[in-house]
Amino acid sequence: MTPINTTHTRNVGRPCPLPAMVCSIALVAASSAVWPATTHAQQVFSDNFDSYSSVADFTAAGWKLSALNAALVTTTFPAFEGGKALRIQANPVPGAAPAVGMWYRMQEYTDFYVALDIASWPGTDKNQAVVLFGRLTDANTGDIPANLNPASAQGVICNYDTSQYGENPTDRRQGQFQINVVNAGFATRTIAVAEITFEPGRPYRLVFKCEGYHYTAQAYDLHDLTRPLVTLESEDGSFDRGACGFLGFSRQGNVGTVDFAVDNYYCGPSDPNPATPPALAHPIPKTPQVVVRNPERRFTNFHPAEQGISFTATAFPVNEIDGRATKLYLNGADMSAFLQPTPAAGTNVSFTTAPGLLKPNNVYSARIEVQDVTGTLKSVNTFWFDTFVESDLDKPPAKTIECEDYNYWSGSYQLDPIPLSGWNLDGFYINGGGVGYADLEGTADIDFHDNRTSPENGWSDFRSTDPVGTSTGNRDIEDLNHAQGDPLPDYLIRQKYSALRLQEYVVARTEPGEWLNYTRSFANTNYLVYLRVGSFGATEAELSLVTSDPTQPDQTTTLLGKFSIPNNLMHVNYTYVPLLDAGLPAVVHLAGTNTIRLTMRGTTGQDNRKVYLNYLLFVPTAQTQVLPSIQIEKQGNSVKLSWPAVPWRLQWTPSLATPVWNEVTSGITTAGDRYVLVESPTGERFYRLVYP
Repeated sequence: MTPINTTHTRNVGRPCPLPAMVCSIALVAASSAVWPATTHAQQVFSDNFDSYSSVADFTAAGWKLSALNAALVTTTFPAFEGGKALRIQANPVPGAAPAVGMWYRMQEYTDFYVALDIASWPGTDKNQAVVLFGRLTDANTGDIPANLNPASAQGVICNYDTSQYGENPTDRRQGQFQINVVNAGFATRTIAVAEITFEPGRPYRLVFKCEGYHYTAQAYDLHDLTRPLVTLESEDGSFDRGACGFLGFSRQGNVGTVDFAVDNYYCGPSDPNPATPPALAHPIPKTPQVVVRNPERRFTNFHPAEQGISFTATAFPVNEIDGRATKLYLNGADMSAFLQPTPAAGTNVSFTTAPGLLKPNNVYSARIEVQDVTGTLKSVNTFWFDTFVESDLDKPPAKTIECEDYNYWSGSYQLDPIPLSGWNLDGFYINGGGVGYADLEGTADIDFHDNRTSPENGWSDFRSTDPVGTSTGNRDIEDLNHAQGDPLPDYLIRQKYSALRLQEYVVARTEPGEWLNYTRSFANTNYLVYLRVGSFGATEAELSLVTSDPTQPDQTTTLLGKFSIPNNLMHVNYTYVPLLDAGLPAVVHLAGTNTIRLTMRGTTGQDNRKVYLNYLLFVPTAQTQVLPSIQIEKQGNSVKLSWPAVPWRLQWTPSLATPVWNEVTSGITTAGDRYVLVESPTGERFYRLVYP
């Protein structure tokens, strides 16, 4: 496995995770949890794995391997980010036991704090777990032996399952984050769980801590340390002491393998984080990082454009930050000039963008880059937001179509404004009975197509007689603080719903090939179209115009464009995804009564149940569709060409008289949302873009 590259850099001999030096050990007083109590000192230990070249080096430093067969586990120390990572590869005991490899230290802890970076892994293509262990002992003796059999291990774990639902060709490809109680024989009992799919190619930090019987697990993206992606809490009294460590485990029975790399291990009796929660200090000390930001949340809707963007960067421990080197990118374009006035170097630098940077009714992908004055310690902060004004979304000619409000009774529909309907938080039925769309029955293969033929238990909150999955409330997290169906936080609920104490309904449990029809009356104008969608895995959807009678089966359609839905990590992380046509924003002209069809695409099985469909948004625009062009400029003795990214392909020919077009397949790089090619052709060349 080739380690991934991130934007920060490190030198060999770099400092290791907070708060200690490379492979350092310090003795601190035992934690003061009410129970269990301890009277002996406990170690603070950290390791960035830079000083090892072999397993012999590693074991000499006090690490112990737990494996069913040591010959089936390979541990190496590949180069990573200017230092080294630790890579675990494990094979199963053929036909007998799953692949597993665990490294631990024999120091005993009561309360504990253990953290580790997932540096590199093959995404959802491998069904494996990356695990942090706490209160680890041998189930037979209750002690911490030097040669622990993993089949005899017991304790409590925090684990990220990279492909919770399997790696087979037709399996779903999404992940889970969990807290589990583990007993001998790999028997586990899940006490907290979150549906979340990490993005392959990005580093993540897992944090697992315990005070008394209270366990907390957190996952952070190193591209945003201002707050955790998810926090799980639970309580369990099964174990009160033991060792800490990490392991890889195959969830693919007795045939799967383990392969991932980790970095920056930390273990101690208490939380060492010097940052103000919910922010987490970067695992590489003195690395500048964004600690607070506006927009505050990583996925933000309805951010006021006039507020612009503001943020503060610092480092732990303190370090000089090069303020003038700070970069801000919006939708791939460098907007750093708007960071005015730019502060000079300092240990704490704050920025506010100049007025006019953000435009109303726009969707933004943002990236902040910060570095120290030496230029060697860097980090990035990424986030997504829009500047729509909620009160404008339903003002004609704009139009919002709730995804759960699909047609019923063989093409029947309601005219705008459509009353909100459903069951509110007080248990009262709001509207209904044909006022609004709640519980109106759709006709299969006329109003919708679903791969199920009957409602799915627990997934028919809005249209109870239809097989189309509809849901409201929390479905992503189950732990001490969250139960299935709990109300979602206020920031996810539009004001018109909050006024009626309604949660927002979504279409859920989707599968490729399923579709929904919506008949509405549109103003005579051009529209940009967005799908507000939450996702925990990337997939696709299409928008089409029904061109035959929408009250009859076997309808014909014309494709309007595609939604390339990104991985938003969790269902409750919503973004507006634009409708694209040939890689550019689709400009859709509509007038009068039209029937629109939303169709799920992707790979059958792998793309099942990835999204929560909230609503379609039609925004009036003066734009017309513009075809892409190639930008060509001289660069020394070479020629630089750039053009819009996927799906456009570049071809060339030496002559237009009798053209023979050749596909350009090598030397292409990316810059934002464009492809770039620099070459030194001989003679004449003519270029063109081809789609698809």
